[in-house]
Amino acid sequence: MGIQRDNGYSATVQAFLAVGESMIRLAKTGRTTLTFAEACELPPGTEGELVVCVDGHRDTRGVVLLDGLTLGQRVAAYAVTAPF
Repeated sequence: MGIQRDNGYSATVQAFLAVGESMIRLAKTGRTTLTFAEACELPPGTEGELVVCVDGHRDTRGVVLLDGLTLGQRVAAYAVTAPF
């Protein structure tokens, strides 16, 4: 996503997965995984938009959940849909 600050510190960071009209809050993002902050169920192949806001600056990226997410899971593998 490439958001960096000169002093390396961000006061406000939020991350969501936007799927249709839903904004699902994320606890953490990694290179290949998303950690969800709340329980949800998403089928394999779900496409959405990864939204990361750092100090008011919003960055987005299209992603697809490779294996989906079941109610007992909090971590899901993803791939970027258009990396260019």
